[in-house]
Amino acid sequence: MSLPAVQLVILTVLLVVALGFWVQSHSSLPGKHWYLLSNVAMVWWLVAVGLELSAQSVGCAIRIAQGAWIGIVLLPTFWAFFLYEYALGVKVPRLIVRCGVFCAPALILFAALTSGWHHAFYGPNTQFVTDGGAPYVYYDHGPLFFVAVGYLYLVLMAAIVITGRAVLTSTPAVRSFFLKLFAGTSIPVAVNLSYLIGDFYFLGSDPTSFSFAFSLILVAWLIADNRWIDVNAIARELLFYNSTDPVFVLNRLGKVIETNPAAADLLTQDDASARTQLEDGALGQLITHLVHHNTLPDVTDIQWGMRHFAVRAHVISLGEGQKKLGWAVALLDVTTQKIAAQKAIAAEQMQSQFLATVSHELRTPLTVINGSLGLLASGNPNLTDTQRDHLMDRAICNTASLTKLVNDLIDTQSLRNAAFSMQFVECDLIAIVSTATENAESLQPEKNITFTCTVDEKPLMVRADSDRLGQVLGNVLSNAVKFSKPGDAVAVTAGRADGNAVITVTDPGCGIPPNSETKVFAPFSQLDASDTKTAYGSGLGLHISRQIMDRHGGSIRYVSAPGVGTTFTIALPLAA
Repeated sequence: MSLPAVQLVILTVLLVVALGFWVQSHSSLPGKHWYLLSNVAMVWWLVAVGLELSAQSVGCAIRIAQGAWIGIVLLPTFWAFFLYEYALGVKVPRLIVRCGVFCAPALILFAALTSGWHHAFYGPNTQFVTDGGAPYVYYDHGPLFFVAVGYLYLVLMAAIVITGRAVLTSTPAVRSFFLKLFAGTSIPVAVNLSYLIGDFYFLGSDPTSFSFAFSLILVAWLIADNRWIDVNAIARELLFYNSTDPVFVLNRLGKVIETNPAAADLLTQDDASARTQLEDGALGQLITHLVHHNTLPDVTDIQWGMRHFAVRAHVISLGEGQKKLGWAVALLDVTTQKIAAQKAIAAEQMQSQFLATVSHELRTPLTVINGSLGLLASGNPNLTDTQRDHLMDRAICNTASLTKLVNDLIDTQSLRNAAFSMQFVECDLIAIVSTATENAESLQPEKNITFTCTVDEKPLMVRADSDRLGQVLGNVLSNAVKFSKPGDAVAVTAGRADGNAVITVTDPGCGIPPNSETKVFAPFSQLDASDTKTAYGSGLGLHISRQIMDRHGGSIRYVSAPGVGTTFTIALPLAA
């Protein structure tokens, strides 16, 4: 055997052994034990190739070739088992292991070892060939040899099918890995076909062993490059491809050269908007700052459509102190946090408004009550009976205002925790309307507001909580009185329309500005929040009223215009 052939065999054996030790340290590799066994079979085969090339007689070469079949059969078997567990993530069935590791190799080895008796494996024309170059053994292959080769091709084709299926079904993060597996499995098949069909020899021997060694060495390089077998590397690729946060890979000039699927989807939602964002928009400005200053500005939050992102940038280089190649820019979706922050701010503002409103609504009647009772308790002999009655009326009126405020606060809290109870019975809505209108006539008597009540001739029977409906009507009528001028008239009607009982309350007051419905029915909200306002209130009445009507399956709406007046319409289904 020539010196280059010896060196190549020794080098290949060393590389395969080193590969085995390397893989041994990667505990995350699926099917690792089959991979290590394929390395052992590869070493056995290569050693046999080296000894066969050193043989000085046909008989010696044949005996070595017969022993080599242990590695020849087991190598593709172990390799197929490894691919099965690595690509499919399941264990090889025990029956297939027994047949592939014990039964088939034993039968092929027996056929090879007994070839001297039947010459069906290596024929009698096997001989040394010396044609001026390095001598080699020409094997006269018999039918059993091709049966053994056919079995090995079945094993290899199964391995190719496994890797091909993995290529077709894998995610983009790992598809390139399985493509390399597919190529590494196909190379020995192509080389062996060239040996069987085209009589291609390498260093005077079957080149298939070296092609298998090349495939295993290719795996060694992929491991050393930390790009293939290491599950940690696959996990990093999966994070890039499966992350819901958009990731842009930029070159050193700030141009986008690659995106993950989330970023690609973001760019395809609106091409014009995407180009604006990347060129002149908020993201483009951040990228420009990154290119010129090698860092992002202090404020990195941007808005893209309806979503908010916090921008993070990571430099790409070959190592510390090495040349900068570009950046990986990630957009962290903070839309939920932004919405939560806005809700928190709104809640804080509502709380501040609540405290300001409630404190004023408490202070005013308490001041009146305290002053009235203080004068009455002083025993001032100068007070006439009329003055005493007036002070008592003021104290009673403001006590009622305090009671209503406290009840509204309790109702608002009950609405939030589902403790707001109602008793639904069949009742006549006309009686409820009449009672509420009579009660409203005593509100702010100094304004001298007049009421007209027009009701249907027939009873309006509804299934409802009469007290709660009275509360709704009381809130609407109270607002009508509050925003009407002295001497105005408030019109109340009750009738039926489209199977519903309908109540309207119309006042000629100051009216409501357009697009104010959300604010009108919001808790602790008042349209006029200035210090010069003339009408006060907790801002809870209409909010509670809408909740009550929702639970009745009805509605409360209004039609209004500034300076014209307001008409509130209350509707709920008539009883069957």
